[in-house]
Amino acid sequence: MKRPMTSIGRVCLPTEQRDPSVTPDRPFRYIDIAAIDKDAKRITSAPEIMGAAAPSRARKAVRAGDVLVSTVRPNLNAVAVVPEDLDGEIASTGFCVLRANPDVCEGRFIFYWCLTPEFISSLIAQMRGANYPAVSDATVKRTSMPLAAPREQRRIVDLLERADGLRRKRVEADAMAEGIIPALFSKMFGDPPTNPKGWRRTPLGEVTAIDAPMVDPRQPEFADLPHIGPDRIEEGTGQLLPAKTAREEGLISGKYLFDSRHVLYSKIRPYLRKVALAAGRGLCSADMYPVTPIPGCLTREFLWALLLSTAFTNYTTEHSGRANIPKLNREQFAAYPCAVPPIELQRVFSGHAIRLQECACQRELARRCIGDLFSTMLHRAFTGELTAGWRKAHMKELMAEMEHQARVLESPTQEMAFA
Repeated sequence: MKRPMTSIGRVCLPTEQRDPSVTPDRPFRYIDIAAIDKDAKRITSAPEIMGAAAPSRARKAVRAGDVLVSTVRPNLNAVAVVPEDLDGEIASTGFCVLRANPDVCEGRFIFYWCLTPEFISSLIAQMRGANYPAVSDATVKRTSMPLAAPREQRRIVDLLERADGLRRKRVEADAMAEGIIPALFSKMFGDPPTNPKGWRRTPLGEVTAIDAPMVDPRQPEFADLPHIGPDRIEEGTGQLLPAKTAREEGLISGKYLFDSRHVLYSKIRPYLRKVALAAGRGLCSADMYPVTPIPGCLTREFLWALLLSTAFTNYTTEHSGRANIPKLNREQFAAYPCAVPPIELQRVFSGHAIRLQECACQRELARRCIGDLFSTMLHRAFTGELTAGWRKAHMKELMAEMEHQARVLESPTQEMAFA
């Protein structure tokens, strides 16, 4: 059933601006664009500021239930609903504030429309500015959206809320799980700089090697291997993202040939902590160091966790310079004073790390399943396919899938207990 289209602005009420600096002794809570968690689609912080210190962009008065849409880099889809505890506070002028007219539209219905690919694509097509791409409030409000009857909106929002609740819990659970290996590393080995266990220190270059050969990716034996660059490693977690082959990318310059012995370390912008355990054979760019631990000195998992650690990141920050693109050269990498624990203890850590990595793979699969479920429902909601008939036919299956994913969400707690 195709729904009538209307502009977002036609189903919203006017909003107002307020200058908090006119009451310099009165505090307010400020919502800026950085406060939006782009994955969970929620406001994560709103610091209290005195009116006298109000930023010049702190002007948009908001109410509970308002939908905030970032007009700056709209491709990133920084969208959130104002919660009750921020009712009456101030948001940045970098947001378009959408306040639903309750007589014709649910605020959450607008919120979910703002998450759709159609809405995002519409804004991207109208962005202006190369260095600071943005759209205007008027552009957001002119964007078309399908409009269901109010009762149907409430039914749709209820279903989407259930699916979105799982998606948000998955984000929170993943964030919790990402801290398990660093916590285990700290528990077993202590703080590397202070070396509380008193283990011998040695330059990292004496217990590792950067020895992968450089090969031509156009050669038939290498053309179908995956190519890993810094962009294919998830920041701070060490997870490898899906990669294309050398042939698919049309590579012509030499690349390092790595295998499952290696730890892949991005030498550019080292503060981003892009470090991964290699999974089989592949090619990596010259922006990476394929590092192998010397057998009997370091295990691969210990080296991986060390390179991901805050201690090593702090070292790279001090030594990679202040260029536009900071880079850690081989000499600086090799000079890091590494406290070397007994190899037997490292092997115990490796056993735990391997199992936790397997759990991480399961989490990634669960995250994709939940994401697919939510995306499917979002698509059906706004194409008119999430009808009463469809819900009647699929509700049992849908609820079973939601319950299954809810059980999967318990895995981070189990991992914590294991660690």
